[in-house]
Amino acid sequence: MRFDPIVTNPGRLTILTALLDEARQDFVTLRKHTQLTDGNLTTHARKLANAGFVAIEKTARAGRPVTYITITDEGRRAFTRHVEQLTTQVARTVDATPLPVVEASTSHEEAWID
Repeated sequence: MRFDPIVTNPGRLTILTALLDEARQDFVTLRKHTQLTDGNLTTHARKLANAGFVAIEKTARAGRPVTYITITDEGRRAFTRHVEQLTTQVARTVDATPLPVVEASTSHEEAWID
């Protein structure tokens, strides 16, 4: 199973996740939601745009430049595929891995090893 490296990057995954709630956000709002630095947000947004997962629109509001980032349908599909792959892999791992047996301790002191 291969995960899409564009989506799996933590910064880009954070951006896509933030855009799921509100599909179009201005740069400042998205920066607050993701807690990424200006440089990281810019770099990751460009990579997502190059992959077709987001659209970047530069416009003006009250005479000031504003950048909007919008998740595309392809971006939603890529995110959904990622979640489905991750869920499938976790289910396979959980089903294939026996749970460890943990013996209950009668006192807290027994749990400490000197």
